[in-house]
Amino acid sequence: MALFKKNYHGASPFIEFLIVSLSLIAILIPLRIISKIIFEEELLGSLGLISIVLGMMLFLSKKEKLGRFGKMFIRQIIKNHKGKRKWFMYIQTALFLSIGILTVFSIHMGNNEYYILKEQIITEFHRQGITESSLNYEGIKQISSQIPLKQQVEVVIALPLLIIQNFEIFSAILAITDNLMGGWVMYFWQVVLIEIIEVSVFLSITRKIFLKS
Repeated sequence: MALFKKNYHGASPFIEFLIVSLSLIAILIPLRIISKIIFEEELLGSLGLISIVLGMMLFLSKKEKLGRFGKMFIRQIIKNHKGKRKWFMYIQTALFLSIGILTVFSIHMGNNEYYILKEQIITEFHRQGITESSLNYEGIKQISSQIPLKQQVEVVIALPLLIIQNFEIFSAILAITDNLMGGWVMYFWQVVLIEIIEVSVFLSITRKIFLKS
């Protein structure tokens, strides 16, 4: 298969892609966790971390200080700007950016503009015997087991329609979900947005560096 065919550098494109991807994951995820611990709620305090790391890796790679990995890193960057992968990157970036903006905006609106509705929904939950303590993994599993699979599928399918027709309800429920999870829904998508912006800037810079005519 062409996917696993070795190139003139001695490694198959797929293996090379895996090496670079897993290396970045191994570096960036612990870095993000550490930044969360250090900066706590100050999300903007970690702004630029990804850019700094990727920038240093690019600089060291161009200076041939990272050996074979540096060459693979640069080749993968160049591939991101060519062919089908370029369009995959663009579509993926646009998709996650859209979802992130929608989620963050919805939670913000649920906690502010639709706060009264949010409290009304929480009150209704309590009236039906559903409390914060019961909405753990086991509690949710028990509740969902009582709902037919067909109905669960219908709810998921109807979700986009809910966003359009009853955005205030969607926002309130999403804000409640975020509260139940200790704010991690909002934090996760804020991090995603920041990293998408940083990666987009990095790709824009590398495009000018490697594809300049």
